Amino acid sequence: MAVAANAGPPFGLRDTRQAVLVIHGMGEQNPYDTLDSFARGLFSHFRGQNHAVRLCPLEIAHKDWTQVGMRIGFFTPRDKLPPCPAKGEHVAPANEPSAYIDVFEYYWAPETKGKLSATDTLNWLLHTDFTPLHYFADNLQEMMGAQQKSRWQASWEALKLYSREILRTVLLYLPLAVGIGLLLGWLAGKHDWSTALKTLVPSLLGYITWPHGSILFFYLLFLLTAWFAFQGFLEWRRYPGAPIETEGDKVWFGCNTVLGIASLAIALALDLHSGSYVIWHVPHFLLRNGRWMPLLGAALAWAVTYALTGYVGDVAVYTNMDAKSKNYDVRNKILSGSTLALKQLLESEAYDRVILAGHSLGSVIAYDTINELLCERNATPGPGGDHPDPTLKPADLLKLKGLATFGSPLDKVYYFFREHVKRDQAIRAQVLSMLHSFRRGPSGRDYGEFAFNYSFNQLDATHGRGLFWINAWACMDPVSAKLKFYRVDDQREFPYHTPVLAHLSYWSDPNFYNYFASRLL
Repeated sequence: MAVAANAGPPFGLRDTRQAVLVIHGMGEQNPYDTLDSFARGLFSHFRGQNHAVRLCPLEIAHKDWTQVGMRIGFFTPRDKLPPCPAKGEHVAPANEPSAYIDVFEYYWAPETKGKLSATDTLNWLLHTDFTPLHYFADNLQEMMGAQQKSRWQASWEALKLYSREILRTVLLYLPLAVGIGLLLGWLAGKHDWSTALKTLVPSLLGYITWPHGSILFFYLLFLLTAWFAFQGFLEWRRYPGAPIETEGDKVWFGCNTVLGIASLAIALALDLHSGSYVIWHVPHFLLRNGRWMPLLGAALAWAVTYALTGYVGDVAVYTNMDAKSKNYDVRNKILSGSTLALKQLLESEAYDRVILAGHSLGSVIAYDTINELLCERNATPGPGGDHPDPTLKPADLLKLKGLATFGSPLDKVYYFFREHVKRDQAIRAQVLSMLHSFRRGPSGRDYGEFAFNYSFNQLDATHGRGLFWINAWACMDPVSAKLKFYRVDDQREFPYHTPVLAHLSYWSDPNFYNYFASRLL
């Protein structure tokens, strides 16, 4: 489905042949989750703009996530849109789209799976919590550099920043360190389901008699249906789009509701008629002599372990900048994969414009990927066999026209996890800055006679030809923030109000896709 390269960009688009590479964030991501959400979001946006659009699959190759994509094709107004072509089918020129946007995902979740235990992650959190205390002056210098104020204003801002950091240390970092230490000790104890069941089951067997056992069965059946309903509610809040299994949803909801009401009614009727009052006896039984504590401990231990290994562990593995670490190769593998994926799109003759997007930790990977490309582009052969990797042609690199970060912790990652230098290491500081220099704000450091010049400015916004960077964030999304350490072209706050779900709300928000498309596509 080729589009003539010399055709003007119709439909209000910036180009007729565009590609979007989306990188997911931390958590229990599945293959094609990212592709599904982003492709549907963009397609719905353009269809809502009254464009004649068709969503069709591209080549699917399981060994290369870059090749798993969906095409949003734009057609001139007609009575009937052409169907999606089958693989290998010849497409008549009249059925070719006038413009297209291809959406791809880069999937990296398996690389960090199982690399750190809950205890390892807590130890990493404890070390991270002490980092601002150890590098207090360094962080203060970075924040002052990001302010770009006059001398008098800078002095006043420095005093405010110093005071804020002191308050953070006293009110946040130190209490957090104590809490993490206590949690480490608590997790070291025996808090598992086997211990909880060994404590409760023998005592509960006394209730498996008539009529107590039957009454307890119907109460448990009601709790099961309530749990199913709660899970359905959470899924609806996270994925509010129209369901694809409409009949299944209706049958499930109806049956679950009827069964829940019936089981609760039967349980209450039997309980009151028999005078057993199981609904009162069981809570009293659990509360007496602390029998509930092993069960609660097992549930909390599972929840904490799941959160640490499934979410926080991803950050711990990827942000580890220590080349001596056992997990450093995991970070390199993720970054190498994302760089290769982006290069394949930039080198493809099918696209004149490429956009990179990253959610949560994926925004950090996206940012690092751009730095990798710039380092390759600006590298020169060294002595002997020291040669840089094959680099992109300058024209291919300049196809990268946009970066979208949403729910991004880039500022937090820089604040906590950047490589620190000794107070007099002027050369090492500049080398590290050079390797991660894309759109970084000034540091305000004085390198004196050791200062040297470097400029990786191929993607800087010059006369409207460079890369345009947007950042979407939400106040109730604790992971994200308005970026201050980086030169971002456009930032917008989104009004997501649910604390936990706010971090995931971008994926299903039409306003986000309107923001993305209007600024970048």
